[in-house]
Amino acid sequence: MKKIFSLLLVCIMMLSLMGCSGKASKGDFKVYYVNTDKTSITPVAYDLQSKGTNDQISEAIDKLKESTDDIDYITTIPSGVELKNWELNDGALELYFVGEYDSLDIYTEILVRAAIVKTLSQIEGVKNITFYINNAPLTDSTGEAVGAMTADTFIEDFGQETDSLLATDLTLYFASADGMSVVPESRHVYYSRNVSREKLVIEQLLKGPDNEKLLATLPSGTKINSISVSENGVCIVNFDATLETAVTGVTEQVTLYSIVNSLTELDTVKQVQILVNGETPHISNIDVDLSSAISRNPNIVNNDYDEDDDSYIEDDDEFMNEDDEALDEVKNDN
Repeated sequence: MKKIFSLLLVCIMMLSLMGCSGKASKGDFKVYYVNTDKTSITPVAYDLQSKGTNDQISEAIDKLKESTDDIDYITTIPSGVELKNWELNDGALELYFVGEYDSLDIYTEILVRAAIVKTLSQIEGVKNITFYINNAPLTDSTGEAVGAMTADTFIEDFGQETDSLLATDLTLYFASADGMSVVPESRHVYYSRNVSREKLVIEQLLKGPDNEKLLATLPSGTKINSISVSENGVCIVNFDATLETAVTGVTEQVTLYSIVNSLTELDTVKQVQILVNGETPHISNIDVDLSSAISRNPNIVNNDYDEDDDSYIEDDDEFMNEDDEALDEVKNDN
């Protein structure tokens, strides 16, 4: 009888140990939701009903998609964004999103990403998680792939992490529809404390204008090698060679002063020194010395632009520089 009792006790202990195996036991699992005010994420206890890794992933994803009735937090995967499919290979979980993920502002995107990663990384068998957006790897604001993430990618108290995000209003200069002048565009952005405002300006220029009537001014794929500000207020921006590529429909002058005028909107920047791989860039049709720091040019700014009126495009005379006016006078004399 004692032997039978001992055997039963061993079996019970083994079953208990098996139940405790894995990253999170049934009662410890949490689904992370985005707070209603989008300032943080909230963990909510949830009992996983599934047992296998793949089934648990599917169940957790369904919870992340599910609408909530709570006033303090909202659905983690927002409307307009669809998790089309996922794959698990040797512990690497790949999530394939389609829809409007790219349109999420940086603040919301970080919250959504953290909530998803923190939820799914609790499942036994999931070592890391990678996001794909419309079949392309998720990239950061500089165009670099974010890559595989774990729960440790985001600090434990995510409220502190969102506190490290700052908000600011920027004035950026993009090209007018005819590519001959720059037009100011205001933009409210969130950014990390670890990113300088100078770098933020260039990153936002690389994203292009929000207004569909304006044109991007920097060549697609341009990379920032480095950026710094000297004690006398000169912002030194070192690009890769892509900057020397002409932008279709935009003059080189506009590309140049899109950078200079946008950066000199900051109170820390008085002039801008542009480099390409550490050297003076080779850009044609520029009327300033690129080997020296450049001051902002107010004359190239189209302040009369009306986004609801296309007539400004036809009024080229108002924005001609002195050389163009002189050329017209010569033509008229002849």
